[in-house]
Amino acid sequence: MKPVTNKKPFKVGMIGAGFMAKLHSLSMNNIAGLTDDPEARFDLIRIVDVNEASAKKEAERWGWKEFGTDWKTVTRDESIEIVDIATPNDSHCEICLDAFANGKHVICEKPLSIDSKTAELMARKAVESGKIHMVNFTYRAWPAIAQAKKIIESGAIGQIRHFEGHFLQDHNNDPTIPLHWRFKKSSAGAGALGDVGSHIIDLSRFLVGEFDSVSATMQRFINERPLVEDRSRKGAVEVDDFTNSLIKFQNGATGTIKAGWALPGYKNDVFFAVIGEKGSIRFSWERSNELQYFDSSDPAYLSGYRSIFLGRAHPGAELFWFPDLGGESSVGVTAQGMGYGEAFALTFSHFVDSLKSEKSASPNFIDGLRCCEIIDAIKTSAAEGTWQQVHLAEI
Repeated sequence: MKPVTNKKPFKVGMIGAGFMAKLHSLSMNNIAGLTDDPEARFDLIRIVDVNEASAKKEAERWGWKEFGTDWKTVTRDESIEIVDIATPNDSHCEICLDAFANGKHVICEKPLSIDSKTAELMARKAVESGKIHMVNFTYRAWPAIAQAKKIIESGAIGQIRHFEGHFLQDHNNDPTIPLHWRFKKSSAGAGALGDVGSHIIDLSRFLVGEFDSVSATMQRFINERPLVEDRSRKGAVEVDDFTNSLIKFQNGATGTIKAGWALPGYKNDVFFAVIGEKGSIRFSWERSNELQYFDSSDPAYLSGYRSIFLGRAHPGAELFWFPDLGGESSVGVTAQGMGYGEAFALTFSHFVDSLKSEKSASPNFIDGLRCCEIIDAIKTSAAEGTWQQVHLAEI
């Protein structure tokens, strides 16, 4: 019997065994089958975490061959080609620099770093290394959002006039959640703005273009939380629970961005509307298998948003649950439904494409840097109460 492929699987090591380990491991284990590409295979070599029990659990759960606590056993192992980083934000820089110095490709969780200064260093070293680098801005890969991008680029809605976007959640409205690293400025950089806001910032750049300037306010609703090591005592929260920003884009469009994780009623609402001179597009993750499209040329009696349901016609959706029925239009059953895990699988599918083409496609470390530059400008604007230019480093 002939082997399925002569191409060896990509050998990967993962640093961080928290929630993201599940989604990353699930994706790497399944992407070859989903894409029907025998070369899109990953060999899960080693997973490490400061908590050895967590690393051991995830290794057994997903089939990692080894586990440990020292991240340098991943970045400096000659047998490992790819380093997958899902650790607190303040650790990204040191790990990434060591990985690039040791000849590794890198996929890193967002935000790229805690500030634009370290993110710029990371982006420079990524480019200089010649290795593949990606930031896990998962929502870019979602078929409805990829389709929105195609519609905008086609000129169907004309010149963009306004972007409205938010990423709102409510889980941190619970004051009994302990003071973990996301609530500390030194380890997170920013709160809701960096955690969920980085996604909507990236989507606004992806769909509309580069930022020119911002004007923002930031709020903290819960000032103290129980300490992780002693729940009877409390410590100070140092980051934002909600950030609201006005935007001026370089192309003349305006916009608003809201990021919050303590707003009752919002579970995981990634929302945007892109309004152009001839129409508009809007999307909400709470109805993630739909994209809404408005065309100003429709007659008055048909005027209104139409719902487009995800299926084979939309970028990436063909990998999943929509069979080709064999007609000339190459359509299939629509609205069978896709979810959060599929979004990560699509991200890893794009990562494989970059590995095979030996080109770091977006979202790469330069996109990660741009997001950090915008976050820094928003933080400065909120602190000083003024409009702030977004300064873009040349890479």
